[in-house]
Amino acid sequence: MQSPQQRPRWFERLGYALPKLDRDARKDLLERVEVGSYGGIDYLVMMVLSSGLASLGLLEDSTTVVIGAMLVAPLMGPLLGAGLALAQGNLLLYRKSIGVALLGLSVGFAVSMLIGFLNPGFEPSLEVEARGNPDILDLGVAILSGFVAAYALGRPGLANTLAGVAIAAALVPPLCVVGIGLTNGQPMVAANSAILLLTNLVAIILSAAFAFMLLGVSGIKMDGKTGSGAHNWAQQTMLILMMVAVILLLPLLTNVVEQKRRGQNKPLTYPVAAHVQEEVEAYLDTIPDVSLITIARVSVEPSSAVNILLAAEGKLPVGLKDELTSLVRKVRGGNPTVRVIALQEVRE
Repeated sequence: MQSPQQRPRWFERLGYALPKLDRDARKDLLERVEVGSYGGIDYLVMMVLSSGLASLGLLEDSTTVVIGAMLVAPLMGPLLGAGLALAQGNLLLYRKSIGVALLGLSVGFAVSMLIGFLNPGFEPSLEVEARGNPDILDLGVAILSGFVAAYALGRPGLANTLAGVAIAAALVPPLCVVGIGLTNGQPMVAANSAILLLTNLVAIILSAAFAFMLLGVSGIKMDGKTGSGAHNWAQQTMLILMMVAVILLLPLLTNVVEQKRRGQNKPLTYPVAAHVQEEVEAYLDTIPDVSLITIARVSVEPSSAVNILLAAEGKLPVGLKDELTSLVRKVRGGNPTVRVIALQEVRE
């Protein structure tokens, strides 16, 4: 950390434009942040409920339910506590805040895993896909969310903006996508969502600390040349978090380049559940000269529509379409529309 004399001029000039908190306001801010970082039974109950709501909303592809889960999720509290602790050099508050955040993440992950196990045959929805392809824009959203949340917390008159920040930060939905994806054979979706979650966590803590420092919240004592040994941990921790953020830039930038190459990611089809594809593949293995190219749900039609694309060396056996339709309806449930399209292979 740097003393006021050591901080860059641009930092000082930016800080001049923001109203500084007086001693009573800083004390009140610390009390409010400590309340949000406390944890306790209410925190655990809200994590269970918000994670359950998010998981069910993701499975049902309900944007409304997912937004509701964001609003009631309590994870922002300990993350802001960690940011304030870095700004103040408050090691006790930092340990407490990180511990509470990790506890909440563990509870949310366990709830999403449980709901994933209880709902086998998960088919990735638009809500899930939206969190399975993070890019540099998501990092920008997280940075601004952390800054806005910290600034609003320091200015009580802006408290009504925190609900919007909770929606923008999107901490619980990507956490739940990780659990649901791992329990339903979607490891890449889970991995990409984990990158989004980690990006949000790191960016929110760092930007919140930056906002608190600009508001004049700083308990760092300096000896005139170097940081006090008791507060070196804050400088080292911020450096580590910045390094993690830089590392996360690699997959985020890669996704940006890929999206620029192929255009906006709005797929025409979504995959069916893994067990449905496995059953169809096993059945087609018994049919000579016929192989599966792909089986998918059409995104522009109701989710009950399933298309099966086959490759055949000759004419399809009589009744194959009816057999595939019956099989898909049996293993998938319901009464989906099944289209079977065959491409005839050209023999040299």
